[in-house]
Amino acid sequence: MRDGGFRVRGREISRIILFSAVAAACSKAPAPRGSETAASKRAESATTATGDATCPATGYWAKCSVLYRLERAGLAPHIDSTATPEEKSLTGQAFVVKIGSLARLEVFLYPDSAARLADETKLDKSKLVGATAPQTILRERTLIENANLVGLLTSINAHQRERVSDALTAGPPQASTSR
Repeated sequence: MRDGGFRVRGREISRIILFSAVAAACSKAPAPRGSETAASKRAESATTATGDATCPATGYWAKCSVLYRLERAGLAPHIDSTATPEEKSLTGQAFVVKIGSLARLEVFLYPDSAARLADETKLDKSKLVGATAPQTILRERTLIENANLVGLLTSINAHQRERVSDALTAGPPQASTSR
């Protein structure tokens, strides 16, 4: 078939269609406007720090950031909504996290580190061990302290104690300073 002096065949039409599809797929989308860019960067920085836009990175621990950090450490945590903390002397916002089938983490959150330090003086530290200290036959709970968080971990697995401690002592998600 002749069309305007050019002969077009079925195979050539297929190539033209394929080329057009590839060109359309490879074309760039228009750049977002300035206000959209700033807003999306703020949302993205909050999301990347905690994995969830509803849990912003503020420099303080929150329930969602504790769970996110433990999940990122590969510990498969879940809130035990029926449990209450065994430690009655601490007054921070408390919740219990189950890690695996045997470990239990009591978490106490405070408005700031000064409030944590003041409340932490009530703890009987002779019945607790640090994350790097070996447990004795008494199976003491592991004390984890960082910023506005106190964690009391009940676990006899040394590797698990280290992983939980490392996840929480790395510090709370920090707010983004780039603009």
